[in-house]
Amino acid sequence: MSSKNFILSIALSLLALASSAQQKLATVSGTVWDGLQQLPYASVTIKGSTLGTITNEDGYFSLKIPNVDSEIVIVVSHVGYRSSETSAKASEAHDLKIQLKPHFAVLSESLILGMDAENIVREALQKVRENYPRTPVSQYGFYRETVKKGSRYISVSEAVIDMFKWGYHRDASADRVSILKGRRLMSHKADTLTAKLQGGPNLALGLDVVKNYHDLFYPEDLSSYQYTMDTPTVIDQRDVYVINMTPKFHNDLYALYYAKVYIDKETLTIMRAEYSLDMARPDLVNSAILRKKPAGLNFEAQGVEFISSYRTVGDVAVLHYVRASMKFRCTWKKRFFNSSYSLVSEMVATDIKMEDVEQIPFRYAFRSKDAFEDKVDDFSDPDFWGDYNILEPSESLEHAVDRLRKRR
Repeated sequence: MSSKNFILSIALSLLALASSAQQKLATVSGTVWDGLQQLPYASVTIKGSTLGTITNEDGYFSLKIPNVDSEIVIVVSHVGYRSSETSAKASEAHDLKIQLKPHFAVLSESLILGMDAENIVREALQKVRENYPRTPVSQYGFYRETVKKGSRYISVSEAVIDMFKWGYHRDASADRVSILKGRRLMSHKADTLTAKLQGGPNLALGLDVVKNYHDLFYPEDLSSYQYTMDTPTVIDQRDVYVINMTPKFHNDLYALYYAKVYIDKETLTIMRAEYSLDMARPDLVNSAILRKKPAGLNFEAQGVEFISSYRTVGDVAVLHYVRASMKFRCTWKKRFFNSSYSLVSEMVATDIKMEDVEQIPFRYAFRSKDAFEDKVDDFSDPDFWGDYNILEPSESLEHAVDRLRKRR
């Protein structure tokens, strides 16, 4: 896409806790809801530590922590809700039911209308070096990638990953990801087409939109958007501006984005971005995301959406969760049928190290040209993850995995 880097192409900090007789672990688990419905993608952290995770699509979470006899405080937050703190003994914090209450930021409508939304975004970008890590950071994460054909899962791949990120005074080109442990499960039924996401867990680097600004916040494109103030909200008890970015025109060189950006009112830290590619020019989207296809196949992207979310650690914000979802349709020339596919890739960071950080050697780094499912082993042991923290699968995904196993 011209001079821009595109972070998704076709061809998800976990604490890696060593298992030993001396190491005792407690599993903290529960469901987050608002009294009416379960809340997916709520942030769950242990106060005073760098441990954390998110809830799955069913609002459920689990988190393995050391020292079963410790007293802990579980902090849960979600966009638009008051944060909740729950005290418990680690060994007894099972199947908790945590309720969040809506919380609305206090900003008058007249004040919102009088704000310069574009200037807020530009000022936030000027404060990146101040609001994000200034020295190298190491994060563990859990990455998951799923592919569905119609309503049927045909591939599930997941891994514990290690990420090395330079401070935000440098771009993301030298940041690296390595796989610590991974597995995959693929349908062996006769599918005429398989879809693979090129670069796999490097998505965790590419979707850091604050650091990898060449996409949503590409400097030469900032003036190509219309900026409007949306209803403000709260994230982790802090008032947040919500700004919509809408393309002023349809770019003839590459697709722009429709975006909703969440910016801390006081510090101007970009805490979250939800954005999707402008589909007015499908040909530009197709050329941007498709790297390889069989002869005679027509590829049509139908939607490409992203989420990039950050959490505060100390006095800086660090990448916490990223998600990319893509829908596309494939038709064969001279054949009267088509197939619809959906691909979802996500990463949650569940532990972070900001001192004595060691760089990942290049020979262990995951290459951007590789496909993730080609680099991990088959599903086998149901206790495969052992003491690693993971993003719990949703109930629907668990059922899909069971069905895939039975077909093999």
